[in-house]
Amino acid sequence: MPLTVAVGDARDAFEASVIAFSGAVTSLEEWDLLASSRCHGWSRLEVATHLVAGWQEMLAGFVTLVDDDPTVDAASYWRAFGDMTSACDPVDVLMAQRRRAAAYARPSAVLAQLGDVADAVLSGGRAMGGRPCRWQGQVFAPGDFLAIWAVENVVHHLDLLVEGRPPSSGLTLARATVEALAEEPLPGEWTDEQAVLIGTGRLPVPAEAATLSSRFPVLH
Repeated sequence: MPLTVAVGDARDAFEASVIAFSGAVTSLEEWDLLASSRCHGWSRLEVATHLVAGWQEMLAGFVTLVDDDPTVDAASYWRAFGDMTSACDPVDVLMAQRRRAAAYARPSAVLAQLGDVADAVLSGGRAMGGRPCRWQGQVFAPGDFLAIWAVENVVHHLDLLVEGRPPSSGLTLARATVEALAEEPLPGEWTDEQAVLIGTGRLPVPAEAATLSSRFPVLH
């Protein structure tokens, strides 16, 4: 199912998700950042360094504006990304993430860079106009580009296992993404948070919805 997000809505969700994720990370003591996250094999610190690196890559999309038609939307990008990374060894990916985090002398160094890069992507998002952009070999409508990053931020905010929840705008968008990829609405009694955690394989599919098991996870 296609999913196209208006640039204004996507910008609001993206901005709220960046601010909330940054606040959640900086609220943690250095020692607590070394605790396990919801991502298998990753500490909270490694989740943070993953997003620092991702936001740095995202900056290229803000400045690579094109006049081509989009090749993916806010949902189909995740299938394209899954195809692109399907041959990657998950252990190699995990160990590369650990090396990235280990390059910092202390967790506080990650926090400092996180703040700097967050400011940069917030500025990029606010300045984004109506032209498509090219990123990772795909062309995105501006709203869809911001939307995929709002979803990424929300999912990893949940991975931090902190008390504060991601913003509702981002959770709603993440649920819509999961439903578009699953090609059907999810049970109405599932909260947006449950829908995202189940749809990304972070929680098992409840027994009463076992018929959905073969479709999940729809993104990681």
